[in-house]
Amino acid sequence: MADEIIEELWKIKDAIALEYGYDIDALVAHLRAVTPPASRVVDLHRARIAESGRRECLAPAPHTTGHAGPHQAVPRRGARRT
Repeated sequence: MADEIIEELWKIKDAIALEYGYDIDALVAHLRAVTPPASRVVDLHRARIAESGRRECLAPAPHTTGHAGPHQAVPRRGARRT
């Protein structure tokens, strides 16, 4: 069944390519002409700030797995603690 679906998609793709003379620039120009511009962009970062009422950066929680991050020193094996 999946092969039938893929074959149908290839037929559609080939028909569209033939319609625009296999010219990707012509196809993109057509799609830009017939596609309405996006009227709304969702900015989740601003929404999170608005919900919290805070203006500081909402960074993810620090590592809690015990793994040393890139800014933390990792003691060498056998090193003495001071």
